[in-house]
Amino acid sequence: MILDVKDVVSKTFDYVIIGGGTSGLALAARLSEDHSVSVLVLEAGEANLQDPKIFTPGIYARTLGDPKYDWAYFSTEQASCGNRKLYWPRGKGLGGSSANNFMLWSKPSKFDIDAFERLGNPGWNWSNFDKYTKRSEGFVFESMNADRELLTHDNLSHGKGGPVVTSYPGLVSGIEKPVQKAMNNLGINIVKSVGSGYSEGHGACVIPSTVDPATYTRSYSASAYYEPNASRANLSVLVSAHVAEIITRRNSDGTLTGTEVKFICDGGPHTVKVGKEVILSAGAINSPQILELSGIGEKAVLEKAGIEVKLELPGVGNNMQDHYYIALSYELKEAFYDEMNSFDALRNPETAKHQMALYSEKKGLFTMYILGLMFAPLESVATEAANVNKTHLSEIDAGIKGGKYPPGLQKQYEIQLERIQKQLPSCEILIYPGMSAPGLVPEPGKKYVTLTPATNHPFSRGSVHITSKDPLAAPAIDPAAFKENYDLAVMVETVKFARKVVQQEPLASMIKGTDLRPGPDVQSDEDIAEKFVKLFVSTTFHTSSSLSMLPREDGGVVDSKLKVYGTTNIRVADTSIIPLHINAHTQAIAYAIGEQAADIIKGLV
Repeated sequence: MILDVKDVVSKTFDYVIIGGGTSGLALAARLSEDHSVSVLVLEAGEANLQDPKIFTPGIYARTLGDPKYDWAYFSTEQASCGNRKLYWPRGKGLGGSSANNFMLWSKPSKFDIDAFERLGNPGWNWSNFDKYTKRSEGFVFESMNADRELLTHDNLSHGKGGPVVTSYPGLVSGIEKPVQKAMNNLGINIVKSVGSGYSEGHGACVIPSTVDPATYTRSYSASAYYEPNASRANLSVLVSAHVAEIITRRNSDGTLTGTEVKFICDGGPHTVKVGKEVILSAGAINSPQILELSGIGEKAVLEKAGIEVKLELPGVGNNMQDHYYIALSYELKEAFYDEMNSFDALRNPETAKHQMALYSEKKGLFTMYILGLMFAPLESVATEAANVNKTHLSEIDAGIKGGKYPPGLQKQYEIQLERIQKQLPSCEILIYPGMSAPGLVPEPGKKYVTLTPATNHPFSRGSVHITSKDPLAAPAIDPAAFKENYDLAVMVETVKFARKVVQQEPLASMIKGTDLRPGPDVQSDEDIAEKFVKLFVSTTFHTSSSLSMLPREDGGVVDSKLKVYGTTNIRVADTSIIPLHINAHTQAIAYAIGEQAADIIKGLV
């Protein structure tokens, strides 16, 4: 149940979970299945339960930038992105980023997940990942949409009885097939599913989203894991509780034990006592911030912020990785308007009102969501792949041979180079039925399609660190975008491929003119990089690895049991633990981390 602050202050809970987001609520629900233990979730945002802005598909991004739902961070100035500060949204409120993401449910390659174990984490492999995602997922194939040719799936790759409902849309845009066929003309396979770790290969596909087709509402961690279990007497939640610090006791062997959690609520500081463990599930931005505020982290960072160093752990906040995307929007020819459904129509108030009436009958544009993706290696999208690899990977290879990189990063790079050699997927293109290019405004009455090239295995490594002892101050987020030249080269090649797709039939005949940005004058690799990518690239909201699960000597922060090195009872369970980024959207793995963390804490694995 959701408590008042007076019901929490100075009381003891066996497990205090910091962050009621995607992983945190999954973990809380599973731990509270044992009625002999008490679980408290401290969430900095509001409850936001049963909120139409969260629940309704078809209104993507309406919560982004709104402080009720979004931390709305910005990065530091990025030298390789026109010195821009990149907008860095993060979910705020119960559900975390599962409440304001784009709801896509995808899984990475088996190679990507098995790499976790290879980097020193027993039990973190594809077999367990597959088990825990299926425990989380409740896939429903039945849909009001009858296009069975398009809506293919591998039944064995989905979970059926989990709390997070995944499904296909009620209304399909109609643009997915032409794009897939155009990609196929360029040598991209059309595959039934990528849910089984790419065992059937890679290529263009459709994937489900976290929407319950019984109501066509978002299924997210608050509706899936919390609300069905809210009546449990041993599961407590306090919202609008901004954690300031984990208070620790130093033991005779030098380790730290978390004894209390200090938080700000109703205008004042309060504490709650920890009976067994405290678990950070505040996400890849806020979890390292809280550790550093607690005196755990890199000595120079803590001292600069005026924080007493209680445990020197240099990996905190480092090794941060993310995915990046950029948008290419195209106007559709009017002759195809009757065949194509577009989110653009919802910008018209009268149309939106009419569509909302249809939505009450589980029909119309509000039951439509993103469906089509392509995952492929660079070799499948770039004729110059060999030259790109030779030119830019030689720099990294020379750095490895010359001992330029720390041992932990070198091990990650060696796996990344192996992945490239095996030609596993790393490039992505998402199909968005409408205009989705920041700064561009669609003309009323017109329809558009947007292809969003994305890169998913960066060599660049960033960081997130506190700059002040003030817990309400935003941390410094430095993704170090395109710090390694290879990352920029891959993005340029993926943009070029997206442009080729639009020139292929049957898509070419449907498109009016060229991309609206960067436009026909930007053609050379240098111009694409300098006049387009660097000026408009964005995070794909998949931040990871800032509290990496790696051996301590390799820059790790948590061990394979998710325990923070040098502590007895502090763990982390969110995407910050991912040691090496994956080729997939991060929602499914965030749930899997919460599920596996619960079994670890229960002693079941």
